[in-house]
Amino acid sequence: MITPTSTGSSNNGQNKGGGLFRLPDGQNMLVTFILVTSLFLVWGVCNSMIDILNKHFQDSLNISKMQSAFVQFANYMGYFFMAIPSGMLARRFGYKGAIIAGLGLVALGAFWFIPATHIGTYWAFLLGLFVLAAGLTCLETVANPYTTVLGPPASSTVRINLAQSINGVGWMIGPILGGIFVLSSTSEANTSNADLYKPYLIVGIAVTLLTLVFVAAKVPDLHAPEECAPADKPVAAVSAPVVVKPLFRRWHFILAVAAQFLYVAAQTGVFSYFINYISSDTPVLSQSIAGKLQGGADVLHDLHLAPPVKMIYPAALFSADDVTNVTGLVARLQNDSEPGSRAVSQLIWTQFSTNQTLLVSNLTVSQSADPDAAKDLEHNQSAVLVNGLNRMLQTNLLEQPEFLAATTLPAEITKQAANNMSGEELVRFNRSLLETVYPNTLVARSPYLHDSVFHVTDRGASLLLSFGAFAFFLLGRFTGSFALRFCKGQILLALYAAMNVLMMVLTICPLGWWSVVGLFLSFFFMSIMYPTIFALGIHGLGEQTKKAASFIVMSIVGGAIMPLFMGWLADHWGMRIGFLMPLLCFMFIAFYGIVWQKLERLDSRPGR
Repeated sequence: MITPTSTGSSNNGQNKGGGLFRLPDGQNMLVTFILVTSLFLVWGVCNSMIDILNKHFQDSLNISKMQSAFVQFANYMGYFFMAIPSGMLARRFGYKGAIIAGLGLVALGAFWFIPATHIGTYWAFLLGLFVLAAGLTCLETVANPYTTVLGPPASSTVRINLAQSINGVGWMIGPILGGIFVLSSTSEANTSNADLYKPYLIVGIAVTLLTLVFVAAKVPDLHAPEECAPADKPVAAVSAPVVVKPLFRRWHFILAVAAQFLYVAAQTGVFSYFINYISSDTPVLSQSIAGKLQGGADVLHDLHLAPPVKMIYPAALFSADDVTNVTGLVARLQNDSEPGSRAVSQLIWTQFSTNQTLLVSNLTVSQSADPDAAKDLEHNQSAVLVNGLNRMLQTNLLEQPEFLAATTLPAEITKQAANNMSGEELVRFNRSLLETVYPNTLVARSPYLHDSVFHVTDRGASLLLSFGAFAFFLLGRFTGSFALRFCKGQILLALYAAMNVLMMVLTICPLGWWSVVGLFLSFFFMSIMYPTIFALGIHGLGEQTKKAASFIVMSIVGGAIMPLFMGWLADHWGMRIGFLMPLLCFMFIAFYGIVWQKLERLDSRPGR
């Protein structure tokens, strides 16, 4: 059966008298569409799970933000190298054969995380992501254009955006599934990779079952004829002979590849560094806001939509940056000669009874000639110190009368100790005490000792990513699919891209909660970009559609390259400045949406 491809500029929604999934011969492709849409869910889950790995690997493997972007590099290089072979598979074995091959690779990559966890090195995890991404490439190369031929050509953009809406559901599930096993629910970083294989084991089993369904299902191999007429005319009305122009002479396709490269770069950067931004650049939460945030998470748990998550922690707890001299603090705790702090040091040092050998050995090795080894050991030592100090800040050990009597403290702190404190108030008291007895060359001064304020935990940030940011993304997909029935795709693309330029400006500028609002709303305006660029790019390509789809999918390599630049910016000038990268990308996408109609008209002229 032959049906035409996308007419990205249409605003009719569907042919008169025909359904959204009905072919000219009367066949209803709804069941096939639902089955293919399950693939969109699969790669939504898989792609969004990698967005929690950046922050996790920064903590567990002691790597920089730029180095953590190799997560995306491995993922999208899988897309780059597999894009052309995926198109060849689709042409040789049809849509069904390519889908089964892709699902097999996804399962293989997911199951690889079991041995990768035991190997424990960065390359082992990256290899699993590469193989998994190669399988996702097959699925995307096939499923995106396939949705455009499962009904009238005029409604192809609506179908691809509807399928991508289900993809948005997958993006919500991924951070929850991964965050349960790998992200910390406290102020302490999770430095272990022992449970990292678990979410991928779940994915591997689910994909294996889905593969069996596709093996048994009927998936017809539909094709699209060449179109050289304007988008608002049916193919049957074309009286001139069809001239098949090479892809490299079709500028609406060429710029679609560039736009998709930059869109995936922007999307990957925003998604990947969302947790970093929430952790480092979100204003502190008042007790009221923090309570509402935790209450919302508890409601999600009560509704069985999310696991129990501790969303917040007291801002007065120590971070890695607060221990300004790791070697000096270890030496002071081990052998404190100052009368005013000796009792405190002795008490703290006893709390590290299981790690004293590690701390002392690190103290020796950190003075060695190997700077890389010293850096890694100092990172491990800092993590041990911060975790131990934070546990002590949340206990009443430091406020015992007999202990306070042996310590030189200001009268107001000694008076505070009689208040039988608990929770966040106790943390602030204990932090004040430590800052009193130790100089700022050993312990940094906290700006959060006078008010009850909180930060968001890493796991809390992943929940905000799922039910906050990706909820906007999903809302944008559904509303965008509806809007495309009345608005031309290229116009909506230009409008949404221009709005995201504004959102990135808000995110970059230090505007407090307005910056956070800008970051969240950027997900809404990104929602329709990938499928709309895809549909606009393959419009009118007929039998070249599969080949063109391969190139557009290959352009996803932008997600491998540009986030490295974003991470470099963040490492040198802060996370806010890193968002300059997606801002520039959205500017080009807006330009593509504006000029698409003119380019499509030029490409539709035979012989040009």
